[in-house]
Amino acid sequence: MATAAASQVAFSAPVGGSDRAVRSSGIQGINSLSFSNKSWIGTALACDSKAAAQSRHLCRAVQQSSKSKVSVAPLDLESAKEPPLNTYKPKGPYTATIVSVERAVGPNAPGETCHVVIDHGGNVPYWEGQSYGIIPPGENPKKPGNPQNVRLYSIASTRYGDSFDGKTASLCVRRAVYYDPETGKEDPSKNGVCSNFLCNSKPGDKIQMTGPSGKIMLLPESDPNATHIMIATGTGVAPYRGYLRRMFMEDVPNFRFGGLAWLFLGVANSDSLLYDEEFTSYLKQYPDNFRLLDLFHRHTLFLLLSLHMPQTPFCY
Repeated sequence: MATAAASQVAFSAPVGGSDRAVRSSGIQGINSLSFSNKSWIGTALACDSKAAAQSRHLCRAVQQSSKSKVSVAPLDLESAKEPPLNTYKPKGPYTATIVSVERAVGPNAPGETCHVVIDHGGNVPYWEGQSYGIIPPGENPKKPGNPQNVRLYSIASTRYGDSFDGKTASLCVRRAVYYDPETGKEDPSKNGVCSNFLCNSKPGDKIQMTGPSGKIMLLPESDPNATHIMIATGTGVAPYRGYLRRMFMEDVPNFRFGGLAWLFLGVANSDSLLYDEEFTSYLKQYPDNFRLLDLFHRHTLFLLLSLHMPQTPFCY
C-alpha cells in the first residue's frame, strides 16, 4: 500500500506556448493524497488556480483509446531467476555499435539531452532498472597510459530494447558543457568527456561498454497490481521509461500490469520534457493505470519526495 495526499482543481490550458491543451492543476494539502486505492481517479479534486500559476504543475489525463501492445522476443529473456550482473568488466569490455543518436529535447531546453540507441547483438542482456558502463576513448588524464574511467548510465529501455528483439539498449544522456563563470564562454577542455562522446557519436561508431550493473532499481514484479510511484528530474527518468514500456507497451506473457503507476517528473520547462509523446500515449490507452505529473518547479517535487519517500513501498 502506498499513501500520499493532495487536493487539486483541474482546468484545461495550453502550456509553454504550445497549442496542445493539457490538464493543469495546482496542488495543495499534499499530506492528504492517498495512492493506496483508485477511488480518487474519477474525482474532481479541490483547486487553487493561483497556486497553479505559481508552481506550474501539469497533471495530465486524457480520453481512453484502443489498447495495443507490441510483441517482443526472445521470450527466454524472461527465464532467468536473477538479473545478469557484470557480464563485461572494465578490463574486458564489450564492443557495441551505435544505432542512432537523436536530440530528445526542444530548442528552448537548457542544455542538450540525447537518446542513444546501442546495438549489443543480444550479448549483454539486462533487466529494467540496471545500468551500463561506457568507457570513452582516450587516455585517463589522471593515470597516463590507462584508459578512461567507466561512466555509468541508467538504461532507458526494457530488456528487449527499442527494436523489441533483445539486441539493443537505449541511454538518456545529458551533454555536460562547462561555461567559465567569469567570461560565460564554453571551455571545451572541461566538458564532460563521456557525455559529449556519446552525443557526438554517429551510427556505426563503436563503443566500449561494461555491465550490466545494479540491483537496487529493479522493477518489482511480484505483485502485478501494486502501486508504483516514480519521482525523477531530467535524465533521471531513464529507468522509468523502461518500467513504463514494460507495463504498457510490450506484450510480455508473464507480466500483465494491472496496478497504478504514477510518474512525477521535474523539468525546467515544457521543452525539457523527455519521452513526452510516449508517456502521453500511455495516458490515452491506460487512464485507469497511469498518471503523469510534470512539475516545472523543483521545490514542489522535492517536497513530495521528502514527505512520502520514507512511507511508500514502491516509491523510487
